[in-house]
Amino acid sequence: APLRVEEERTIGPLLGKDSIAAGINATIIGGVLLFSFMIVYYLQAGLVTDLALTMNLLLITGIMGLFNFLMPASQLTLTLPGIAGIILTLGMAVDANILINERIREETRNDRPLPAAISNGFNKALKAIVDSNTTTLIAAFMLFQFGSGPIKGFAVTLSIGLIASLFTALFVTRTIFNALIELKIVKKLPMLSFFAETRINFISMKYICFTLSIIVIIASILTIIQRKDDAYGIDFAGGQVQEYKFKEPINADDLRNTLKEIHLDDAVIQQFDQYPENVIIRTQNDTYEEVSAALKQNFSYNPFEVLRIEKVGPVVGEALRKKAVLAILFALGGILVYMGFRFKHFDFAAAGIIALLHDIFVALGILLMLGRQIDLLVVTALLTIAGYSINDTIVIYDRVRENLVKRNKLSLAEIINESVNQTLSRTILTTLATMLVVVALFLYGGEVLNSFALCLIIGFIAGTYSTVFIVSPLVLAWEGRGRKT
Repeated sequence: APLRVEEERTIGPLLGKDSIAAGINATIIGGVLLFSFMIVYYLQAGLVTDLALTMNLLLITGIMGLFNFLMPASQLTLTLPGIAGIILTLGMAVDANILINERIREETRNDRPLPAAISNGFNKALKAIVDSNTTTLIAAFMLFQFGSGPIKGFAVTLSIGLIASLFTALFVTRTIFNALIELKIVKKLPMLSFFAETRINFISMKYICFTLSIIVIIASILTIIQRKDDAYGIDFAGGQVQEYKFKEPINADDLRNTLKEIHLDDAVIQQFDQYPENVIIRTQNDTYEEVSAALKQNFSYNPFEVLRIEKVGPVVGEALRKKAVLAILFALGGILVYMGFRFKHFDFAAAGIIALLHDIFVALGILLMLGRQIDLLVVTALLTIAGYSINDTIVIYDRVRENLVKRNKLSLAEIINESVNQTLSRTILTTLATMLVVVALFLYGGEVLNSFALCLIIGFIAGTYSTVFIVSPLVLAWEGRGRKT
């Protein structure tokens, strides 16, 4: 039987150069925002965090370089998804330091001497930090197992970054703090505080929040059903994608009329507001020769360059769809098992997974409502959301576990409300810190990573909401059956 090409991807030098440059710019901008935020908000402690972040970046690049030196066949090169992994790692590494700094703040408020406050702060934040990084590593492992090419590179870079951030957060920062105290350079650790102690009754809002979530999820599901024919990108649907960059912004209607002239009425045209001179054309068959010829003829006044041509056969597309579904299911299953083991409460784990499903559906639905498509990078974003969004839930669970011992005379509803209020500032701060780098990626990371970053933004916001308003009432409803509330 004759050979048939099932998958072919050609990336033009301009797209490769522009994409890498955009990724590096996004990293620099996100890094500057993050470093500045930590210094402004945490002052001296923020400076220590920034030193640890710098060490983190050096470790990531050093480990990747060592891999390539010892195992040249690994080809662990810095791809665009790999750069995205580094950017995300920066945000996630800051999360651990925020947890530590906020614990230190609590200890100093309780009149602990600074050495004891620092020691207690690290010890009390340890479990939440390890648990949070482990769940994200589970998602990264599933990405590596079921991903391909650059997606594996993202998974490896993210994993290296997470392990490096564990080391820098738990050992490097502690060593620096201890040295500063022993040398009597630091005698106290003042920090800004934008969040007063709150006493919000989150449990009382459960019916309103459940109703809102159900409406958004139903709207998301209806959007997925309504867009079933064009919801998938080329990775999953198959066909051919052609991307062109014109000298001047191109009008979509003029482009549509040109494609109709060559009988491609069903071609999908996609443009991004940030890049009006770029256009993506998707067709079911190989139509590059006809399309490029028609564009040259009808837009001779507006020259263009071919950025990429990708062709994926139906067999490969179907296989990638199955792998994507399996990756998400196995990631959720792995997180469920780990959380059940760590917290010794299946109800805690189940509530966390329901919240993750909520976040994934909301992110996917809103992304499709905005006219985007599901491709490998979007699935990568969904898995990242699954691994990351559970972090805030873990922080609350950790505080609930602590308060069940310290405040055992309170009802479960009171303990949960108190725990959510006690951790509210760090829930907002960790999301804000990560959003700084993700928004930089969305605005400056280039067209290739645009949908990826947008999906993360939606998912992280949904994750913060579900952590505060969805998880807590679910835990109360299930756990309350066996405990007086």
